Amino acid sequence: MARQQIDKSTVRNKLSAQAEPYWGAPLKRGLFLGFRKLALGGSWIARFRLDNGRQTYRSLGDEGGLDYDSAKKLAVAWASSLQAGIDSSSVRTLSEACRKYVEDRRQEVGEANANDANNRFKRTIYGDVIGSIKLEHLRSDHIKSWRSKLDMKPSSANRTLSSLKAALNFAVASRFVDAGRSIEWTTVKPAKVTSSRDLYLDRDQCRSLLGRLEPWAHDFIKVLTQLPIRPGALAMLQVKDFAEKTKQLTIHHDKAGAGRSIQLPGSIVGLFVKNAAGKLPIDPLFSYEDGTFWNKERWKQPIKRAAKSAGLPDETCAYTLRHSVITELVLHGLDLVSVAKIAGTSLLMIDKHYGKLRQQHAADAMDALIELS
Repeated sequence: MARQQIDKSTVRNKLSAQAEPYWGAPLKRGLFLGFRKLALGGSWIARFRLDNGRQTYRSLGDEGGLDYDSAKKLAVAWASSLQAGIDSSSVRTLSEACRKYVEDRRQEVGEANANDANNRFKRTIYGDVIGSIKLEHLRSDHIKSWRSKLDMKPSSANRTLSSLKAALNFAVASRFVDAGRSIEWTTVKPAKVTSSRDLYLDRDQCRSLLGRLEPWAHDFIKVLTQLPIRPGALAMLQVKDFAEKTKQLTIHHDKAGAGRSIQLPGSIVGLFVKNAAGKLPIDPLFSYEDGTFWNKERWKQPIKRAAKSAGLPDETCAYTLRHSVITELVLHGLDLVSVAKIAGTSLLMIDKHYGKLRQQHAADAMDALIELS
């Protein structure tokens, strides 16, 4: 097979159009860069002989957007990835990598973790232009531009970015893309969160919020104002997770892991009994207005509308309710170990964010003793 000096544009311009690429001199053992001449312009093709003797090919791009030196670098990088065991034949784009990551989370961790990641990707990756970018072409600028368009608070954007990075790291571990590409996302740092998530609603404000909710959303949101569980965990509860006789609730889908049980206060048991009535064990315990499970997009808007109607701060959200319940429990003297267990978080986190309330509570108690002396 005759070699062509395809590194020279004057040579490429004189070539006749044909389907078979014109091949240049080998770039290294078994690796060749070719140029497929078209009626207008042309495209670069790489060819590499694997250890088993089979030859594999890769289209690198059009001549208009890729000069010889750039095509050569891509060909060498591609061959190196093949030698390292990289196989991108089944997973090439960012969306495909995210879907594979969700599959792995569902198998290795559980439904809650997988659903959380999948819902984030549905909102921000699958329908966005970044989702169609090939992993080998993904750049930090793509990620930064994508993040700047996210319509969410910095803290939420950071959690979404973390999910994306986890999916990309999984792609590296699975050898869908070369490990050298990871510099493109590891250099993208989380956005600074300038405001702390410390908005607190007292009991009167919570009652005001509940009084302005649409009837179909009332029961679900009311539980969030009574129990310090995450809304995602509440949304995934099934009828079988509630034991009426013992007044216990078993939470399977949560960051705290499967099988966590909490004792329900008597004041709210009736709400659980009402919502479980007439349903099958696998039905949603608290169902959306169409009878299906709740999700973040479904509880977000009712809370936002009710908060606005009640004149509550614009930042009011589901997390506000969880934070308010935890604050109330701490202020009323419940020990931090019990609070951590009920809330499904670590004692370290509870002590970090709410320990100061216990210190103030202790100081107020001591002041009361001094006043009595």
